[in-house]
Amino acid sequence: MKHLLHLLLLCFVFTNGYTATGDTTIILSHPLSNLASPPSNDDVWTVFPNTGTTYQKIIMRFTLGCGTPNCSGWDYTVNTSLGKKDGTLDSAIVAIDTLTLDTTWSYNDHVNFMEVGRLITPYGTYMANNSNGFNNSWTHPYYYDVTDYASILKDSVNVRVHYDGWTDAFSAKVEFLMVEGTPSRTVESVREVYNTYMGYPNSAGFESVAIPKTFPIASNVTSAKVVLIMTGHGSQGEFDPHNFQIKANSLEVAARLLWKNDCGMTAIAPQGGTWIFNRANWCPGEKVPVIEADLTPFITPGQDVTLDLDFDDYTIQQGESAGYGVSMHLITYTNQPNNDVAMEEIIAPNNDKNYLRFNPISTKPIVKIKNTGKLPLTKTLITYWVKGGVPCYYEWNGYLPTYETSIITLPPFDWTGLDTTDKVFFAEVSFPNLVADEYTPNNLLSSSFNLPPMIDSAFFTLFKTNNHPEENSYLLRNEWGDTILFRNNFANNAFNRDTFYLDHGSYSFDLYDYDSQWEGGDGISWWLNTQQGWETSGQFSLRKLNNAVIKNFNGDFGSNIHYEFTVGYPLGYGSGKPACIYPLSLNETNAENSRMNIFPNPATDIVSIEWIDVAADGILKVSDISGKVYQQHTIKNTHQKFELITKNLPHGVYLVEFASKGNRMVKKLIVTK
Repeated sequence: MKHLLHLLLLCFVFTNGYTATGDTTIILSHPLSNLASPPSNDDVWTVFPNTGTTYQKIIMRFTLGCGTPNCSGWDYTVNTSLGKKDGTLDSAIVAIDTLTLDTTWSYNDHVNFMEVGRLITPYGTYMANNSNGFNNSWTHPYYYDVTDYASILKDSVNVRVHYDGWTDAFSAKVEFLMVEGTPSRTVESVREVYNTYMGYPNSAGFESVAIPKTFPIASNVTSAKVVLIMTGHGSQGEFDPHNFQIKANSLEVAARLLWKNDCGMTAIAPQGGTWIFNRANWCPGEKVPVIEADLTPFITPGQDVTLDLDFDDYTIQQGESAGYGVSMHLITYTNQPNNDVAMEEIIAPNNDKNYLRFNPISTKPIVKIKNTGKLPLTKTLITYWVKGGVPCYYEWNGYLPTYETSIITLPPFDWTGLDTTDKVFFAEVSFPNLVADEYTPNNLLSSSFNLPPMIDSAFFTLFKTNNHPEENSYLLRNEWGDTILFRNNFANNAFNRDTFYLDHGSYSFDLYDYDSQWEGGDGISWWLNTQQGWETSGQFSLRKLNNAVIKNFNGDFGSNIHYEFTVGYPLGYGSGKPACIYPLSLNETNAENSRMNIFPNPATDIVSIEWIDVAADGILKVSDISGKVYQQHTIKNTHQKFELITKNLPHGVYLVEFASKGNRMVKKLIVTK
């Protein structure tokens, strides 16, 4: 069975914020196929392009939905793999003639499969029951970056979805979004290290399967990484955290704790099972995290490398079980930029279902960046804005090794000018380590978003605690992060009311829950607690002064309720609080700015400033992106080149502004040491 769908677009924006600049081809393999049980493989041979085209980005979009008869009430593993024929044959006995002792065989092409994505289904009881805001038409998207597997995604590929469930209760739609262009790294090879379930009767039993594997490294390889997908299962493997180590030639490449401690914050909430329990690298309803480890310092081109996966020793208790699903790949490259930073995700504002916990917003944007260069990332510039608005600048400082990510909460900004008919947020990263980015197609993302509510300036919170109020606190802040109210130390099973009279502006409210028994949040009304009599049921709502309900919140919220709103005006109108001092586009292409040149840029000790066809006196200011002025000079004749001393400036990003007779020119300046 073959599915092939091509959509060519000049500029394609994926629904979760991936922005692509090249023509995009969409290949469909599974058109919301029902996933059969008992555990089985849904294989679809799919035709991919084989035209010699290169792709800067390939995203596998996996949409999970309810199947027949409806969503299952249990959490199951779903693996997606790519299969290619390797030229050998598999054989199987069809029949045996017992009289002549003749055997009839069947022969099939052997297919090697490589796993590229894993997820855990949610407890789907609420979808099946049409309750808690869910119904049987529910779907949820998951995104996997499979750019490094482009060499496999050619010609005929067996796309396999393995469903580990025992009820026919989920469906899968699988698409590959292939964006034309040059990738940031040139892949030399992709090789499988492990792809199996490793039981853990004891340490020796695990190590007998996770044996060291040796691979030759080609002489033209310049960098390499290890990609690991690993999840713990069984009563003790699922709920116990343990450390693992990736080793190369007996040296430790990376060590991690196999554990997800934030299941109470999953986007699909609430669920009709024990969804808030933390688990070994997975939470119900979530994509399994992919672990990447830079192998470059541990390889020598032209020599072999031996890879191994080690695990902490621990004792299996009587009657318990443990095992680990492991998929590990070695990927080598023939080129990789030294300085390359990527805008990995826009978390807020974003209306994608994966970010429901944090949206909609009216205050501070949240983004994730990734170091995709060979050198550690210590500084970078982030520019962000809404369509119709003006850009803001933020200089990030930190330390990110290769392939590591950082989630960044950006300063608030003025949403004035927002195009409310086409609500789009942009975030762009540039100047990694204060040098020009060596690969720019991964710098920019955009996201569509929903507007937060506008409520009355006078309102109150009504909070009925359960019998464990020591788990709860709540916090109201303005857009700058200033605390307006923080409360805890509530009484058992009591009503609490706080009344607010707020100024015009943007605000965020958070209600927190933490249960030390579960090492996570279990909300104020969780079915298991109330069923077992461990906790009573609480309630929380926002209300107008006449007691009309503004918002009732579901008490089964896990760890946190986050709610943002405006007072006095809708988002994008009348804020009057410009946080963007320099409304300058990132490319600085307007006519006025093009009449002022700065070189060299980046600079160290001194730079030259020249004006083209500008005959005027004026004031030259040098300030950082927060607006702090470091230098100010009076320019008497722009026909003369001006020498700007920069050796005493701290290294960073600056804005050089020249103002004269109502005209204004601004250029970015990078100072390095």
